[in-house]
Amino acid sequence: MSALLYIAGLVIGVTAFIYLVSLLNDGKEKIKEATEKKKDNGGEDKGDAPFSAETIPPGERICPLCRSSLSKYEALYAAPVAGDKEQKLMIYGCRYCYKDDENPEEKKKSIL
Repeated sequence: MSALLYIAGLVIGVTAFIYLVSLLNDGKEKIKEATEKKKDNGGEDKGDAPFSAETIPPGERICPLCRSSLSKYEALYAAPVAGDKEQKLMIYGCRYCYKDDENPEEKKKSIL
C-alpha cells in the first residue's frame, strides 16, 4: 500500500515539475517578444496607452480621470501624499468629474 502512495506522489511531483518548467519557458518567450517589440519601435513601447503622444495634440490638456479637454485656465484638483522617499500627488479630478455642485446640464468640454 505504501509503495502505491510513493508512486502516486512521484507521478504528481513529476507532473508539477513539468508544468512549472513549461510555465517558465512561456514566460521567457513573452519577455523576449516584448523586448523585440521595443527594439522594433525604436526603443519606445507605445502599447495601448490612453494618453500617448499620438492621441493628444501638442499643448492639449486633458483630465486623466474623465478625459475632458481642459483650457489653460481650468485646473485639476489634487493634494500631496506623504511618501517614504519621494513625493506623490493624489489627483482628484477636474471641475467636471470632481466637483459635485457643478450644473449637470452644463455642456462638458469635448472628450477625446
